[in-house]
Amino acid sequence: MPATVVENVDVFFPGQGEVLTQAPAYHWERTEAPAEVAANQGLSEHLEPDRLHTLGVTANFYTSTRDPNAMLIAVIGTSREQRQRLAQAEVTLDFTNLHYHDYDGFGVHMPGLLVTAAGRVVAVCSRRHDSMSDGGHENDILSARSLDGGATWSRQQVIHVDPGQYTFLGPIVEDRQTRTLFVTFWNIPAHVRDDLGYFGVYARQGGGFWLVRSQDDGATWSPAQRVQPRPNPDGWTGWPNNNVHGIQLTDGPHRGRLLIPAFLYKEGQPGQVPGVRGGLLYSDDHGRTWSVGAALPDGSDEAALVETAGGGVYVSYRRNTRRRDGRTYARSRDGGQTFHELGEHPEVSGRPVHVGLARHPAPDGGPDTLLFSHPVGVNRLIPGGTEMTIYVSRDGGRTWPQSVCIDERPCRYSDLAVTPDGTVLCAYTVGQIRDSEKITLARLKLKDLLAAAPTA
Repeated sequence: MPATVVENVDVFFPGQGEVLTQAPAYHWERTEAPAEVAANQGLSEHLEPDRLHTLGVTANFYTSTRDPNAMLIAVIGTSREQRQRLAQAEVTLDFTNLHYHDYDGFGVHMPGLLVTAAGRVVAVCSRRHDSMSDGGHENDILSARSLDGGATWSRQQVIHVDPGQYTFLGPIVEDRQTRTLFVTFWNIPAHVRDDLGYFGVYARQGGGFWLVRSQDDGATWSPAQRVQPRPNPDGWTGWPNNNVHGIQLTDGPHRGRLLIPAFLYKEGQPGQVPGVRGGLLYSDDHGRTWSVGAALPDGSDEAALVETAGGGVYVSYRRNTRRRDGRTYARSRDGGQTFHELGEHPEVSGRPVHVGLARHPAPDGGPDTLLFSHPVGVNRLIPGGTEMTIYVSRDGGRTWPQSVCIDERPCRYSDLAVTPDGTVLCAYTVGQIRDSEKITLARLKLKDLLAAAPTA
């Protein structure tokens, strides 16, 4: 894609105190290639010489036949010099897979993006203190706004902080009838490292979530208010899914309904985490009260949604039981209270992370264009995905035949929005070494996207 088509504007930066930086100051740096772990029952699995040469280190795990609690980790370097260096190194074993995220200051992650009824662009993200892991430290919420379609941005501001808590950022959504913005979230104690394992505890404590409001297009925000959503008829309780944006239906019998992605919980149900799956929350009274809507299949989470013709709802979600297959989706025709269709898009594959969805209205009254963003590339030499890509659908999300890469760097989470003049905005985490060093915004026109996007 020609470089002149995409304009990039940085929105959120990491920092230390009031000083913003270009990248977090990590305590741990990866070597030139990731470690390869080959687990076995006592006999080493032999790797091809060229594969062994490409990887930095291989390791085999051996369980003692004398003591089942003892384990030997045999580390093999690609050279004598490397083996000597490893033998002399102080080794820290991190069985949580979180320790390498430790760093000084704070980092930014999980972007949400929304264009208000007045045409203002508002972005939100998580500000993670001392670590980029999902739990085990304090976390609060940042916001920034643009008055010129995303070309320039205000300085990032903290809109919610709760000492001693890890605040899981939920969707941002606007009620266009009352001109009120909502940013949703829920909390776990900052000392809890296993965030997924805490879901059941959180549900037994009552669940629910919080939200902050803005009635001036994101310039100022209210104190947090707690919300206790009503369970759905099948007994699912719920709280917000992480980041992206929600929608307000503009057509159909449920016109005016607010919808946001959610985590749902029901004791005894199967899933990657027992009882937990993705789903929807909705409000029919301008955000004063909320109800649990439709539940997705087990193993689901990280959902994004968009309105389709006639007030339909299209949901794209991660299926943890099928991590590298095509993207899974669901459709609702009753305003998100139930799903009448589940399916998969084999043409849309890539890293299983939170994606962006947006609708680009057709200027001539024809079918709207749907847009979908996520990283499609995988590189073993970097800790994350690459190639942030936007897919295009002209048939309500039935097929996604066109796509184009807008950034080849390491990247992860994203969200999409469209300005009143038709400019496509994609906010996403990106970096030179890691995939969440900062949050940037790509601006481009739909005509340029369609012209550059190859047709499958």
